Amino acid sequence: MKHKLRKILWAAAALVLALSGVQLVGGDLLTPRELTQETAVHFIDVGQGDASLLLSGGQAVLIDAGTAESGGTVVRYLKELGVTELYAAVATHPHADHIGGMAQVIQAFSPTHFYMGPETQNTATYRDMLDALEAAGIQPTIPEDGETLEFDSGAALTFLGPADDVSAKELNDRSLITLFRAGQTVLFMGDAETPAERSLLTHHPQLRCDVLKVGHHGAATSSSEAFLRTVQPSVAVISCGVDNDYGHPSKQTLQNLSLAGVDDIRITAEQGTVVLPLHLPASDKEDAA
Repeated sequence: MKHKLRKILWAAAALVLALSGVQLVGGDLLTPRELTQETAVHFIDVGQGDASLLLSGGQAVLIDAGTAESGGTVVRYLKELGVTELYAAVATHPHADHIGGMAQVIQAFSPTHFYMGPETQNTATYRDMLDALEAAGIQPTIPEDGETLEFDSGAALTFLGPADDVSAKELNDRSLITLFRAGQTVLFMGDAETPAERSLLTHHPQLRCDVLKVGHHGAATSSSEAFLRTVQPSVAVISCGVDNDYGHPSKQTLQNLSLAGVDDIRITAEQGTVVLPLHLPASDKEDAA
């Protein structure tokens, strides 16, 4: 009877500890997982949407947060990695498949910095994000071209667009475009389409990247041949849902990537969450120390 009671008490204790974020394994207490100091980009599988996590030197930055339905998935994923707060969050544009989960993210991690464009949308999703920012006392920043967020590790996230010559009529083309530098470079295109690509190369003609976060989930309206030939990525990542209604990624985009010499194409609909470790140059690590 005592043995049975002991098992019941252990089970109850394990449940309480699990709910409080502490694990019980083999009778030993384990503290919550500590966030890695390594540098990596996680392209989180949120179905037909976008959410990317940048990690470097124990700091975390989230670019987009998927749909409202996937907001819980994003929050759980970050917590499982040991994220307890966000150094920054970026809402590339107000479409629901990019900012749907942002209110939940703001409530869970209270970002120190929050970046968004000036464009608005009269939707519940957009209002929920603004309400969450207000409740958390966070003042969003509209970044300028060339504005850079520095990580303590020496990594950096630079905003490259959109420029003023990109029409405000198309929210996709008004997506915030960012370049993550951490030894290798990762270019995040949001939902930017061909007009925004042309503008980007007009203002940044020498732009190159090692990894391309493909624009607009691999739609045929993005990733033009001229753009891909210029930025010359070695790896392309496409975030889209299984059997989505849009046919993403399009055959045209996959063909353009192939013609541009991009042989390594990762698609979340096929592979789930994609994690790419990056390596800061030794000099950056020394400068950051």
